[in-house]
Amino acid sequence: MALNHFCWTDLSTFDLRAARKDYAGLFGWRFGGDRDYDVALLDGQPVAAIFPMPAKLAKINMPSFWMSYVHVKGLEALVTRARAHPDVIVEIEPTAFGPDAQTALVRDPSGAGFTLYEGPEITPAPGPGRVLARYHHLTDATQIEAFYADLFGWRFDPATGGPRGAKWPCWDICHADGDVIAHVEEVPQEVRRTYRYWIPCFACNVGPNPQGMTRLSDLGDGCVIYADRQGASFMLRNEP
Repeated sequence: MALNHFCWTDLSTFDLRAARKDYAGLFGWRFGGDRDYDVALLDGQPVAAIFPMPAKLAKINMPSFWMSYVHVKGLEALVTRARAHPDVIVEIEPTAFGPDAQTALVRDPSGAGFTLYEGPEITPAPGPGRVLARYHHLTDATQIEAFYADLFGWRFDPATGGPRGAKWPCWDICHADGDVIAHVEEVPQEVRRTYRYWIPCFACNVGPNPQGMTRLSDLGDGCVIYADRQGASFMLRNEP
């Protein structure tokens, strides 16, 4: 996977045991039981991870949440560049992530958090039970366009056609190599809710009411937003 692509996803959660049960039932993931950072496996390959909610976020009653990682080079310089933008918060400064990688958590000008990752390749192969796409739901896409263009060279192209485009303004985020790597949508408050986030969309072949999950919004185009029983929002798209 090239640099400046999304590469990994993990879940901060309050109850590891419940999260293992729910996502194992939903996607067929298997876990090793690690208390600090439990990697989910599918067909023997890493696809995501879960770990305990950080204490500083638990104190402010942050609900469980999925986090998206971007694979970068020169992480510390990118943190400095991100910090220069208005309304950006560096939530977690550069930190070791295993023996040969480091991460930093940044909140973009809309407040949506993502993690910069510098280290070996970790991108899972595509398929059911894995992240298919990522979406950013907010009020005004121009709030973040210049930020991501400066940080990663991403380009926002208006999306055309399809039932989603008829509902609200949508953009495809294009990498410099031409790949569409994510999507931005100006959705109503009842869809975007309280928190800003990069929401992962998982491919799946489950029924419309997966056990332990609450159906929040039907977005059309086969995509539905759910929340797990600890409040983490994510999207499912039916993919055989």
